[in-house]
Amino acid sequence: MAAARAARSRRAAAAQVPLSVPASRRGSERQSRARRSGRGATPMVTARRLVAAVLASLALAAAVGVHAQEPLEALVDRSTIRVNESFTLVLRAEGSVRGEAPDTAALQENFDVLNVTTSRRIGIVNARATEVNEWQYQLMPKSPGDFTIPSLRVGDRQSNTVRMRVLPSDATGDAAADIFMELTAEPDVVYAQSQVLFTLKLYVGVSTGRSTLTTPETGGVEAIVEKLGEDSTYQATRGGRNFIVRERRYAVFPQGPGTLTIGPVTFEAMVIPDRGFSRVQRFRSDVVELAVAPAVAPPPELAGAAWLPAKSVTLREQWSGDGELAVGIPRTRTIVVEGLGLLETQLPDVLLEAQPGVRQYADRPELTREVTAEGLLSRRSTSFAVIAQTPGEVALAGVRLPWWNVEEERWEVAELPPRTLAVRPSSESAVPAPAAEAPAMSAPAPAESRESTFWQWLSGALAAAWLATLALWWRSRIGAARRAPATASNADTKPTMRRIMRDLASACAVNDPHAARDHLLRFAEARFEQDPPRSLGALAARLPEPAAREVLALEAHIYGAVAGVWRGDDLKAALDELERGAQDTERVAEDPLLPLYR
Repeated sequence: MAAARAARSRRAAAAQVPLSVPASRRGSERQSRARRSGRGATPMVTARRLVAAVLASLALAAAVGVHAQEPLEALVDRSTIRVNESFTLVLRAEGSVRGEAPDTAALQENFDVLNVTTSRRIGIVNARATEVNEWQYQLMPKSPGDFTIPSLRVGDRQSNTVRMRVLPSDATGDAAADIFMELTAEPDVVYAQSQVLFTLKLYVGVSTGRSTLTTPETGGVEAIVEKLGEDSTYQATRGGRNFIVRERRYAVFPQGPGTLTIGPVTFEAMVIPDRGFSRVQRFRSDVVELAVAPAVAPPPELAGAAWLPAKSVTLREQWSGDGELAVGIPRTRTIVVEGLGLLETQLPDVLLEAQPGVRQYADRPELTREVTAEGLLSRRSTSFAVIAQTPGEVALAGVRLPWWNVEEERWEVAELPPRTLAVRPSSESAVPAPAAEAPAMSAPAPAESRESTFWQWLSGALAAAWLATLALWWRSRIGAARRAPATASNADTKPTMRRIMRDLASACAVNDPHAARDHLLRFAEARFEQDPPRSLGALAARLPEPAAREVLALEAHIYGAVAGVWRGDDLKAALDELERGAQDTERVAEDPLLPLYR
């Protein structure tokens, strides 16, 4: 017993005495305790990490939700405007839009988009980066009324709607308006293919910046519009106010009977007020409506005359030299057709009748125009080489050109009177006389007579050959420029001409007068490339019979007052005949060189 107690006492004392433990053993014990501690803390650490991940996800979702709910704001600088005034629509988006642009298709229904500007602002507010994107649209209403600018979309965002009230324009020609326009058209009675003088006056009573003024639109019947010269600017007073007036004139040529509308003309400018901000304003003029009368048939004594409506038509001529002709010596005769209120392409060719004892060869006509207070003044100048064939006197027939006086409303005739010219023998072709007369000899007289006759015949033949050579040289000089391009042009345009003739034949087959007119004018452009006639009457003047007669009949049907069904059979037959004799498609003024002597 005592021994057992002593043993337990020794073990307890041994347990209370500290022992020296190696460092490696102590490190192993610590690592063992750490592993035991880690295994015991694993559930707590995992829970903490899960809570952190959930919080981060919620924060990200909140951020995404905030971005999705960031507004796309729409606002305007003015909610009540006039129809001729522009305004600014602003779309403002906060936050990144990742290169997306607004879809503005819904704006096009009621507004014109004049200009678009974009901006992007990036800054830092309360230590947080911010971004603002803006789109500014300059809009012009198309009509007065109450409108709602619809919601616009940028990506997944939509803007608010905006109410707009658009009032009628105050630019009614009243002097109280800052800007207005006046339109006038004359004459009161308008005929097909005649000139209408259209005058626009723009009154500006305020300061303006950049501006544009459009060309008048035409509607109804087809029309040709030609601007007359440069704009004129002057000052005028209306209702006690001073205005700067900008005047612009046009010559308008309706191509057929019916209703012709001219306008509107649009003036758009940056208006600079005395106070406030500048803004773009648009002003539209009224529309002028005119009734276009058909062509008037010529009287029986002028049957077949082409339709030529004008204020005045005159003929005049000029001669080179002293006014006397010499056999075989070319003289230049220039005939000028002048028309007031006509396009130069409306003026017809001058056709000269063939006269015995003289030949007249036409050069290419020269077309010019000038602007006058009464509109276009056009000229067609044609030079002729006149070569007399026999001495004595030669009679030249007069030249007559029927035309319709639009002011007097009647047919008139411009004329060159017939004239008689003296023709002297050519000194250059005379056979020189011998210096002294040889003594007469009785025996060889018959032989000398035969020899003299032979030399006279030889001299005459040489003189005739010289005259022919001179005439050919003259003709080649004045006509080479015409023949060479014509040859190349004909070679290049044969397929086109065949296609035009085929289309023209199709129009005749279905009795379509308007299509036939269009194809005839195409034919004229291809056939007379350097100087194409612009009307059916001018084309008829260059064609032989019966094609000329059928073209005039088509013109009378389209532009005349007589209604009926046009039949294309006769025109097609005439064109077939013209195609078979294509080498003679022009009249006397365009014929090849005729023989000097027959």
